[in-house]
This record gives sequence, structure tokens and C-alpha cells, in this order.
Amino acid sequence: MKVPAKQFEQLVDALLRANNFIIAEAPALRFRFDFEAKLNQDRWAVEVKYYRTKRAQPSLIEKAALALLESAKLANFSKAMLVVSSYLDPELREYLEQKYKILFVDRVDLSIWANHAPHLVDPLAALLEEAPSSGGEKAARIDQTLSFDGNESHSANINEGAVLCRELRALGKGKKYWKAYENLCERVLQYLFPNDLAGWQTQKRTDDGLNRYDLICRLSPTTDFWSFVDSQLSSRYVLFEFKNYNAPIKQGQILTTEKYLLPRALRRLGIILSRKGADKGAELTVAGAMRESGKMMLILDDDKVCDLLHAKDRGDDPSDLLFQLSDDFLMTLNR
Repeated sequence: MKVPAKQFEQLVDALLRANNFIIAEAPALRFRFDFEAKLNQDRWAVEVKYYRTKRAQPSLIEKAALALLESAKLANFSKAMLVVSSYLDPELREYLEQKYKILFVDRVDLSIWANHAPHLVDPLAALLEEAPSSGGEKAARIDQTLSFDGNESHSANINEGAVLCRELRALGKGKKYWKAYENLCERVLQYLFPNDLAGWQTQKRTDDGLNRYDLICRLSPTTDFWSFVDSQLSSRYVLFEFKNYNAPIKQGQILTTEKYLLPRALRRLGIILSRKGADKGAELTVAGAMRESGKMMLILDDDKVCDLLHAKDRGDDPSDLLFQLSDDFLMTLNR
């Protein structure tokens, strides 16, 4: 089964071809954009971003724009196009195009472009999970004035996630480094989800004083994954546990975390950051907790944490990866 991001990229490719573009592969693997599009005498570096959340998140769009701009310059392009599956407000589009001098194309533009390829209307609507556009709107123009200067520079750090990943990889495991690991995990989470989590409380004790959470946050959902947690899991809070162990965590660590999850307190989701992940017994216990009491736990090893960090650097939504993990988990859960 194709993942939505790949399906979206293929649909964009087909839509550009239907609108007279000639499509070629990106010049080299070291350039981080999806393909080259030619129209008349112009060569466009094209990057495609699929987001589950329909409304554009400006911080992610800007990260994606910066990464595209950097790669397009390295490949000696002077024109670039960022295609996103979200809606872009006209004011935001104008601001972004003036700042970066690249073309931004959103889901409304794509629906209108699909008028030139009727066989793509239904697949696009199905992927975006909405009815096709009526065609009354105005599509993004292929603005010949949107050419950037190779000497322009933007100071934003687009590699903060990569720095955090390297720091994580280098950090020692075991009790000696547990505090440093907790501090690093909190910095990682604040970088990944600054808008969806609020009320950060570290080392919070329960009311009887007997138990202590590593981190608990209140949801302030702006993306599909956290909205799903809030509305479908009925979890207004999310618990994070940090396990700086030399080996995969076992059933006992899962049972401890499960004890902290309390449906009546609107606390049904626990996310465990574990250096080496979990063993088979722990995974079975996670499945049992969901099946028997509706408590969901996601386990992120170092590789998955770095995947989230690199996704954020690219301008992808890291919560989309959490959505995929939870989706896979729930769809394969047995009786």
C-alpha cells in the first residue's frame, strides 16, 4: 500500500505534466528536492510536501522553503516551486513569496489545475479527503518574476533537529546520564511540538506523593494527530517517560507507565522515549493495555526520535509520523 506522501508526490507530478510541464528527476541525490520541472525556457526545482493537517503551519512551510531554496541554489536553479497539500491563506502566500522568491502552490491550486486532467480529479479529492474544487477560485500563477538571487541568504537554522539528533547519538546510556537524557528529551519535544503541547510539567508527582512522571503536558492541538488524541482517545493530557537504558525496555517498565495513565483524568496516552526501544514482551503488554483498557502507549527509540527531528528540519510535520505509528498500531491490534 502506498503511503499518502508518495501518492501525493505522484499526483503532483501528473498534474504538472497535464499543465504542460516536462518533468525530470532531481539532478542528484544530494539535492533535497523531488524533481525538476521545465516550462518553456524555465527550469523549476520542485519540492512536494504532504501534510495531514489541512491548514498550513507557517513554521513548517518556512522550514520547507528554506531547505528547498538552499538545494535549488546548490543545483544552480533560479526558480523553485513548493507544492503543499494544505491551504495557504492569500496573505501568508504573498508574504512567503516576497520573502523567498519561490512559487507556493496549495491544495486549491492543485484542484484547479486538475481541470486540465479530469482523470486526476477524483484521486486528488480522495487523497485530500474533500470534494473537488468548483473551479471558481484563481489558481497560483506561474510568475516569471519569482526568481531568487543566488547571493541571498536567510539566517534561520534549518538543521536544529540534526544537531539534536547528533547530541542524542553521542549521549551515554545508563544511570550516570539519566538527567542529561531527560533534559535532552525535553528539548527535543519542545522543538518538535511547540504549538500542540502546553503546561509542561517535569518530575510531576501524583497527589499521593508516591509516583512521579518524567514529563506531562496538556494538549493544545493544532494538527491532526494531536486532535485525534484529544477527540478520539479522549486524552486531554499526554505523559512522557524517558528510559536511558542500555537494553530494550521490558514488560515491567510498560506496566509502570500504564499505571500512570488514568482515563478518568483524561490521561490515556503515554509516549516512551527509550534508547533501544522495547522487547517483545513489552510490545505485547502495550497491545494488551490498549485492548483491555483503551490506554495507548507509543515507544520511540533513538532512530525514531531522529526520524522526527530530521522530518521537522525538512519542513515535514513530525506529528504525521506519530499518526502513522498509531495508525499502524491500531490497525494491526488483534482481539
